[in-house]
Amino acid sequence: MIWILSPLGLWIFLTGLACLGFLGRRRLKLRVIVLASMQLFLCSLPVVSDWLFGHLEKEAMALQVQHPVSGKLDAIVVLGGGLEPAYDSVRALPDLGDGADRMWAAANLYRAGFAPIVLVSGGGFNVDPRKHTEAEGMRDFLIALGVPAERIVLEDRSRTTLENAFDSMRVLEGVLHRQVEARTPLKIALVTSGFHMGRSYVLFKKAGFEVYPVCSDLRITGEKRPLWEWLPRSQALDRSSLAIKEYLGRLQQWVLGLYLGRSSDSSA
Repeated sequence: MIWILSPLGLWIFLTGLACLGFLGRRRLKLRVIVLASMQLFLCSLPVVSDWLFGHLEKEAMALQVQHPVSGKLDAIVVLGGGLEPAYDSVRALPDLGDGADRMWAAANLYRAGFAPIVLVSGGGFNVDPRKHTEAEGMRDFLIALGVPAERIVLEDRSRTTLENAFDSMRVLEGVLHRQVEARTPLKIALVTSGFHMGRSYVLFKKAGFEVYPVCSDLRITGEKRPLWEWLPRSQALDRSSLAIKEYLGRLQQWVLGLYLGRSSDSSA
């Protein structure tokens, strides 16, 4: 469903309907094809993707400023989405993506002594049993960055951000041997990409954590671009698609009653 609502998915879906004759009159078909093509074109422009993406990152940075990491925390929680895990007989090591600096940020927090353990959260929709989970890939990367293996805890069942939050709580309660009470929530540094932080912060708060956001993978820097970089680009289309997915995720939060709203946190 989310793929169909992405710029490329919407173009394929609407153009397919028009070409297969499901939209009736020829004039309507042409209008639908033009509108589908226009939204795809606009979302591939850097100025549009920067606006969509930049709003999410500015909000995340405001959260980080309001809740800076300080003192001793119970754990560092780093969310999946930054790499493709190892794949037996295909690739021996994880394949790093744009968000791989989530692990770099988590390793830096651990070395700075903010928490005694790092929890890596990420399962997968893997059909092929040869493919490892995201959590396993993140663990391997963190070990390579100098985090001791015995200090890394795996949460390898979750497939969505909502599951990340509640499965992380389940795992940490077991590891720390305590039931979380309303007056003593677990304190965590939550590490994820800037564009993903706003939604993640809300869901981890809902799961019962005291959350200190740590943003990584910031992509909108505000730097001046040469003229040719304002032309349609595949990277801009990818950023627009990620941003739209986040906005749709927030809509889903609201529908499910999981959105905390302005009364709980002015930036959430």
